[in-house]
Amino acid sequence: MTLGKDFGFTNAWPEDRTSRLVLIASAVFGLAYLFNDFGLAAPFPANVAIKAAGIVLLAVYALRQKHLVLAVGLALGAIGDIFLALDESMLPLGIAAFGLGHLVYIWLFARWRMTAGPRGGISRIAALAVALAGLAMMNWLQPHFGDLQVPATVYNGIILVMAVLAILGRAPMLALIGALLFVISDSVLAVRLFAGELDWAGPVVWVCYYLGQAGIALGLAGSDRP
Repeated sequence: MTLGKDFGFTNAWPEDRTSRLVLIASAVFGLAYLFNDFGLAAPFPANVAIKAAGIVLLAVYALRQKHLVLAVGLALGAIGDIFLALDESMLPLGIAAFGLGHLVYIWLFARWRMTAGPRGGISRIAALAVALAGLAMMNWLQPHFGDLQVPATVYNGIILVMAVLAILGRAPMLALIGALLFVISDSVLAVRLFAGELDWAGPVVWVCYYLGQAGIALGLAGSDRP
C-alpha cells in the first residue's frame, strides 16, 4: 500500500467536474455559516438551511461516489444540525440524529478494521488515550447533563467508540483526522451546552465539526473500499 493511498489523499479530490463543484459549494456553505458566530447570522430559517446545506452536499458527494452508507451517515448529521439550529427543545432529537450517524460511521470504520487490518504503530496507545480522556470528560459532565443524562451519556459513548475504531483500523488518514476533529467539536460543544463554559468557542465547534464531516466524507468516499 502506498503512502498516498494509506493516508487517503491520493483519490480524495474527485476527478469529475460535478463532484468537485458539489464539494466547493459545500465548503462555501460551511464558510457562510461560520459568520453565524460573529453576529452576522442570516435570518431564520435561512440560517438553518445554510447550516445543513454544507453537510447535505457532502452526502450528495458520497452518493455520487456510490457510497450510500456514508451518505446516510452524513444525512443524519445534517438532520441533527437542523434540530440543533431550530430550538433548545429539539436538543434530544439532535442528539439522537447524530448518535445514529455515528453508528453508521462505527460500522464503516469497523469494516476497515476487519478487512484492512490494524493500523499498527502506537495506534493502541493513542486509542487508549482518547478513550480515557473521553471517559474523564464524560464523568466530569455527568452532574451537568440534567434530564439528558442518559441520552447524552449514550451519545458520548457512541462517539468514543467511533473514534477508537477510526484509530485502530487502517481507514484512510483523512477519515481518521475527520473523526478526531468531530470528537473535539463535540467535546467543546458539550462543555459549552451543559457546563455553561467556553462561550467564545462557537467558531471552534463549527470549524472542527465541518472539517470533521468533510474529512470523513473525503477520506472514505475517495478511497478504495476495504
